[in-house]
Amino acid sequence: MRVGDAGLFYRDDDFADPWEAHDTVMLQHGFGRSGNMYRGWVPHLSRDFRVIRMDLRGTGQSADPGPDVRFTLESFMADFIGLLDALEIERVHYVGESLGSILGIALAARHPERVKSLTLVSAIVRARPEKTGAVNAVGYPSWPEAIQALGMKEWWLRSRTATGELTGNAAKDNWFAEECGRTPVHVAQALLRFVPTVSAQPMLASVRASTLLLSPGASRHTDPEEQQAILDAIPDARQIRYEDAKHIDCYLKPDRYARDTREFLREIARRVG
Repeated sequence: MRVGDAGLFYRDDDFADPWEAHDTVMLQHGFGRSGNMYRGWVPHLSRDFRVIRMDLRGTGQSADPGPDVRFTLESFMADFIGLLDALEIERVHYVGESLGSILGIALAARHPERVKSLTLVSAIVRARPEKTGAVNAVGYPSWPEAIQALGMKEWWLRSRTATGELTGNAAKDNWFAEECGRTPVHVAQALLRFVPTVSAQPMLASVRASTLLLSPGASRHTDPEEQQAILDAIPDARQIRYEDAKHIDCYLKPDRYARDTREFLREIARRVG
C-alpha cells in the first residue's frame, strides 16, 4: 500500500466472527526483523482480533526507498497513522518488539487517540552501544561494518550465534535468517543511523494506554533494571517476566508470549469496549 512517500507491505489476518464487532491488533517488529516473524502469534490472536503485521518502511517486503533513505521518528509515525487511516482503523492494540517498542511508546504518547492498549516485548527505550555494540559487531570493528561486510542474512546467523539464539534446527534458523536478509543493507545502515537519535524515556510518562510489559530474563540487549524503569514510568503498566527467555524468544517460542498477550487484550477489549 502506498502511504505518503512509502510503499508499505502488510499482512492482514482476521478469523474472528464477522458478524461480531472486534478490535484490531498491530504487531510491529524490531531491527532486522519483519512482520512475517510474528506468524506464530497469528493463530492465537486472529480468532478474536483482526491482526495487522506491517513491515517498517524499507524493511522486509516493504518497498526499497533507495540508497539515500533517512529515517526520522516523524516518518515512522506518519507511516503508522497513514496505514491505519487507509485501512479505516480508528484505534489499535499495538504490540511492539525491541525497536518496535520505542516506536510504540512514541505512537501511544503522541497519538493517544489511536492506541487502545500497548504491549511492549523485549522492550528498550534507547540504543545502548555499551551493552549491545560488541555482540552486534560479531568480531568486526562496529555493527555497521559487520552488516556491510556480511549482508543481513549472514549477520543474523552470526549475531544469533553470539547471543545463543540459534535453535539448532537448521531449517528454522535459515528461515529467520532469510527473513532478515530481505532488508537491504543500505536500509539497515540508515536504521542504525536513526536509532541513536531517539529515546523513548521522556515519553514514557505520557503513555495513557494500559500497557503490558513482556520481559525476557536472559536478553543480551536489555536488563531487569531497564524493564523496571519502563514499568515504573508508565502510569498503567503491568509486567510478565520470562526468566529463561532470550531477546527474540517472542519469535522463536511464540506461544506463551501470544497467549499472555491474548488474555491481556481480551481484558482490555472487555473493559474499554
